[in-house]
Amino acid sequence: MDLEPVPDEPALMADDILVVADLHIGIEEELHEKGIRVPSRAEGMGRKLIDLADRRGASRLVILGDVKHLVPKMASRERRDVYVFFRDLAPRFREVYIAQGNHDGMLKNIVPRSVRFKPAYGFRIEDVGFCHGHAWPYKKVMEGSVLLMGHNHPAAAFRDALGSRQIVPCWMRVPFLRKHKRYPKLPKEAIVVPSFNDLCGGMPVNDLRARFIGPLFDEDLVRVEDASVHLLDGTNLGRLRDIRVDLGFRPEDYRQ
Repeated sequence: MDLEPVPDEPALMADDILVVADLHIGIEEELHEKGIRVPSRAEGMGRKLIDLADRRGASRLVILGDVKHLVPKMASRERRDVYVFFRDLAPRFREVYIAQGNHDGMLKNIVPRSVRFKPAYGFRIEDVGFCHGHAWPYKKVMEGSVLLMGHNHPAAAFRDALGSRQIVPCWMRVPFLRKHKRYPKLPKEAIVVPSFNDLCGGMPVNDLRARFIGPLFDEDLVRVEDASVHLLDGTNLGRLRDIRVDLGFRPEDYRQ
């Protein structure tokens, strides 16, 4: 299966499959509770997915988890937005898959029946594995040539001599080690997909104090420092070990 990032977008194509991650529909409710009022992004994200599918000729859609945001509760607005989102997408795609994320409790009860809801342990299509990233994938998922995952909302950080900081979404390509006690066979690499919702921001992967979450970042499983980092426009920033910066964040500032 051929993989190709969509230029300037947090999405990639796997043959005829459009792949995105971390929509976090309903994050506006959490922001509202903190006094920040923003309109729902759900409708706009749906239109954008359809536009990308039309431009790239995608007939299938895979969402790598965290479709919804609030946990453990589910607000009425969030419930409505999720249902309408998938109702509007269904006519455009012949298949829609969701790899369950850690924010997706109760999601299966409200998405249309046509949506293929997959477990947190991931699934495979041909030689590509798909998962959210908060749980150990099935062995068969790890037997593919590459693993696509979300969960960490990767972003690249820049800091100038005056201390000004800029954080922008990015891709991470993380190489696997040759073997692991849990898996007899491993993919060549994991591609960490940035969040599709711009309200989520991103976790600056090259900050000195960055904390990657999920079991797949086990040091006995992947070579994180050898990960290559790419901006959405295709710019290769190099290996993670060579582009570290000190943003002055505290470890507790990193939350998903």
